[in-house]
Amino acid sequence: MTTIRAITLFILAIGLSACAGMSKDKDIPITEVPAAAIDAAKGAVEGIELKSAEVKVKDGRTIYEIDGKAAGVKHEVKVTADGDVLKVKTEE
Repeated sequence: MTTIRAITLFILAIGLSACAGMSKDKDIPITEVPAAAIDAAKGAVEGIELKSAEVKVKDGRTIYEIDGKAAGVKHEVKVTADGDVLKVKTEE
């Protein structure tokens, strides 16, 4: 019986450590996005009008996914809280 418990705890520990690197997106108002991240998103896409945002923590870093439109085209800008642009995705 002790062996079964030990194996169960071991499997549970592996599962929890695998989930530790995963992240969950959370919708937030644009007003809650740090100014540095807003400025970075606006600098990454000329004329972008910001519409919505999500925040997540991945590998200990806070990342904002900011959606908006510029000249009728949708864009998603991924930025860090301190304003580093990680990725710009443009929908055509």
